[in-house]
Amino acid sequence: MNRLLIFILLFNIPLAAATVNEQDLKILGRALANYQLCSDISVELDDKAMFNYYSEMYKYSLLQVSTYSHNDAEIVSEEQQRSMLKLAKIDRKSLGGLCLSRFDLLSRKMQENKLAAKQSR
Repeated sequence: MNRLLIFILLFNIPLAAATVNEQDLKILGRALANYQLCSDISVELDDKAMFNYYSEMYKYSLLQVSTYSHNDAEIVSEEQQRSMLKLAKIDRKSLGGLCLSRFDLLSRKMQENKLAAKQSR
């Protein structure tokens, strides 16, 4: 148990200590907006595999943000909100096509396998 705790601490200390520049924070905010939007579009398309993929990407990106300072997390959040407003002005069908094009066949197959495993439990 102590070894596991030490491993976790050693793994997380560099993450917390690492400095992230503002441009990287903004890129992460834009990525969150994209993942959120593609997740919403996948619901509209009734595409469970795509939903699972973009939801996981969103969740993992949020976990990354949770390791940042309050100020850095605020920069990410503000950029995410700005990006959501910009994306809302784009044709939804075009955005859906973009989301589908970034969701490659291998990712789809992996997500379908995950969903099948969940359903068989």
